[in-house]
Amino acid sequence: MDAKARAQLQVIREVVAVVEPAGISAWLFGGWGLDARIGRITREHGDVEFWVERVHAEQSKALIEGIGGTALATQPPEEACEFVLDGTPFSTAYFDRRPDRSFDQPLGRFADWRFPSGSFDDVPVMLDGTPVLAMSLAGMLAMKEQFPRLRHGRPWRQKDIVDMEILRSLLAEETTEEDTRAAE
Repeated sequence: MDAKARAQLQVIREVVAVVEPAGISAWLFGGWGLDARIGRITREHGDVEFWVERVHAEQSKALIEGIGGTALATQPPEEACEFVLDGTPFSTAYFDRRPDRSFDQPLGRFADWRFPSGSFDDVPVMLDGTPVLAMSLAGMLAMKEQFPRLRHGRPWRQKDIVDMEILRSLLAEETTEEDTRAAE
């Protein structure tokens, strides 16, 4: 593991350690979220991204600043906050729960993003020996699939295409395992 990955893992640990005792959940997504769901580091990551429920946006920001994180004024505050902690960049993006148990980001540039029910469960997964929350496989796949069609989306990058193939494969495995358990 290189120095960048070690630094990113440390940020993940520190953010989880500061928000959890305050009753705030932070779900990894993007490349680190996928690696958390896989259970191991599969590639180099450009950044660390967390989803936080919007009602906890300001409190999570204050807690992160309290451990030395610097909030950057680079994102619309209704959407996300980018930080730097010990030289490592990361961000928190905000979502809202809908009455039908789905989720969305109704404010800002990506107001047309919708996440399926179950995207943000409270069952931790292990990432390099640390229990973390990670957006569900179905939620991450929905994010990736929708992105080019969003009002402010963009075409898929090669890594997005690879991630979608991995997510579909993992979802198929998960479904097969659930079907096997149900049949027993």
